[in-house]
Amino acid sequence: MNVLNELLANVVPLYGFIILGYVASRWFGLKSKPISSLLLYVLIPLVIFNNILKAEPAQLATALSIIFLLAALMNLPAELVKRWLKPDVNPDLLRCSFSYFNIGWFGIPVVMALFGEEKMPLIISAYMGNVLYGDTVGYYLVSRSKDMGVGDSIKNVLKIPAIYALIVAIIANLYGFKMPESLEPVMKGASWTLSALGMIIIGVTLTAVDIKKVDYKQFSKLMAVRYIAAALILGVLVWLESLLIGQLESDEQKLMLLMASFPIAANLVVFATFIDAETEDASILVTFSSLISLVLVPVACLLLFGQ
Repeated sequence: MNVLNELLANVVPLYGFIILGYVASRWFGLKSKPISSLLLYVLIPLVIFNNILKAEPAQLATALSIIFLLAALMNLPAELVKRWLKPDVNPDLLRCSFSYFNIGWFGIPVVMALFGEEKMPLIISAYMGNVLYGDTVGYYLVSRSKDMGVGDSIKNVLKIPAIYALIVAIIANLYGFKMPESLEPVMKGASWTLSALGMIIIGVTLTAVDIKKVDYKQFSKLMAVRYIAAALILGVLVWLESLLIGQLESDEQKLMLLMASFPIAANLVVFATFIDAETEDASILVTFSSLISLVLVPVACLLLFGQ
């Protein structure tokens, strides 16, 4: 695969949807809520179900576990940043931002552009590890500033369709259920629509930030620590998997490593807005990391996959 050509032909055009989202929000008042609802309640569950059906159970468990462990371990650098740099950011929001990766709305479009449907079962498996952490521990961390307890967090998790899509798909997979071939064009259409709308969401998020008020020095330090720590931790986890389990092939290992370059999940803004807590900082963190990843992901792809 000529990675540079694939990036220019497939990934770069996807970034145009970010511009489209920004323009539509700035000039025409496009809101993220209807798009988020379509993604969360229709497209993501559908894409999850279709791709978990194709995943090997061992691969699913491996990728899911690696990303869940990555998210949990990212609390360590977040705690170090809080103590050493003393940033003017809510500590719980900081922990969530370090742990929650935008695999769904950023990673899936990139993987689709580079590999098509071939690697979708792996990226969806990793995405579910992200969901299981972000929509449970992540939501709880953000909600702490509003005195929401574990009970409310659990109730919120039970409203996430992706969880049910995962459970149903795993059961169907174990029983050997296959999606009818006649529905394959529909599923491919759903995947690409998810990719486009996911990028549009990032563009809409950009309009929520007053760039004149951003402390660029502070957020640059936070992002530097986050990306470096993610690369180191994920590198160790993938290395340990190769030694102890050996489920992932070479390209799959590289794809897992690529996820360290993904930005903070846009759901951080959704959570903060929902409970009316630290919304501006959440928007800045998501926006800043998304802009960095626009450059970092292509560079990482070239380093990991070749030409």
